[in-house]
Parts: sequence; structure tokens; C-alpha cells
Amino acid sequence: MRAFLITGTDTGVGKTFIAYNLAYALKEKGIKVGYLKPVETDVRDLPADGSLLCGITGQDIKEAVPITFSLPLSPYAGILEEGKDFSMDELHSHFKRMLDKYTVVIVEGAGGIAVPIKKNYDYAKLAKDWNLPILIVARATLGTINHTFLSFFYAKESSLEIRGIVMNGFEGKDVSERTNARIVEELTGIKPLEIPKIEGSLLPPHIRRALLDLVGL
Repeated sequence: MRAFLITGTDTGVGKTFIAYNLAYALKEKGIKVGYLKPVETDVRDLPADGSLLCGITGQDIKEAVPITFSLPLSPYAGILEEGKDFSMDELHSHFKRMLDKYTVVIVEGAGGIAVPIKKNYDYAKLAKDWNLPILIVARATLGTINHTFLSFFYAKESSLEIRGIVMNGFEGKDVSERTNARIVEELTGIKPLEIPKIEGSLLPPHIRRALLDLVGL
């Protein structure tokens, strides 16, 4: 596998956190890894997600995040609100050039898999067109069952290859955490990887290895 898409069940579930740990684990193995967030929104100065990952990969920020919008919206809403557009063909060409340059490319979406990048074009369509298997990142707490199943169902209906489900941020404070992973597995047939909430950005080595195993690297 040369590339994969990290998508989420919602905004703020920890996609960048998981991407960071996967990039770190790949670098530890001596693998040349690149990061691509095709569109990052809520950018006032430098893209926050892209800057974090470039600290691991050593990339130029413009390569990692080619398109930005200033408002905290979906990419398509950014087009409508800010009046600037971009070409999906050019983004795809940019991605293919990165495949020539890096052994593995981690692609991160914005929000969830049904978030529109452009009119009638969402991250499920991007994953299909770019031939990307996906990793679904979900929150650990109350509300995650519905969001995770709907994301899974839409991915399956879109004929996408789902490499795994990561449930992020287990603390043991929310009673639903005791059964969420089990129910998600019953609904999807996929046993989620449970990620504890930690201080800082770097997961313990054994969890980083589990993430690599999940995506097949």
C-alpha cells in the first residue's frame, strides 16, 4: 500500500493526532513518508494540521497543504464563502507527484467522509478516484455509535476499502465507553482499535505499532 486516507466521523475526533503518530511510526522504521491534507480550513497564518505533520515529515508546508481557506468550514463552503476555487485535477496531479517522491503518503481529509470538497464531490469520491483505502477515526464517547456506523455504511456503499476503525480518546469517565467499541464491532464486523486519551501528541510505542498493523504497514 502506497497511500491511504484518514477520515473521521466528525470534526475534532483526532484525525491529525492519528496521522501524526502514523507518520512518526513510519519515520521510526526508516520509511520515507509524506503527508497531504488537500484542503485545510480555519487557516489564519500557517495551517495548524499541516505544520504539525511537517515537523515529522520535513516537508514544505505548500506541498503538504496545497489549498487553504480562512473560515472554519467544509472546503466547499469555503469556496462559496470566500469566492476562490481550485481544480481537483491539479490536486490529483499533486498527489501523484507525491507518490513518486515518497514511499508512503498519508492523506488526511477535513471532517468526515461525506464532507463536500466541491459541489457534488466529497471525500468518499476522492478516495474512490485516488484509489485510497481508508482509516476511520471516531471518538470514544457518547454519540459515537451512530456516527461511526453511518460513516462505515457510506464507505461500504461507496465501495471503499476500510482498513480499520480507530476509536480515540478513552478516559473511562463516560459510561458509554464500556460498550461503544463492542457495539461498533457488532454493527460493522470490524474490531476498533481503542486509543487512550493522553497528554501530548505521541502515543506509546506499542499503540503506534498497532496503528501500523491496522493500515498494513
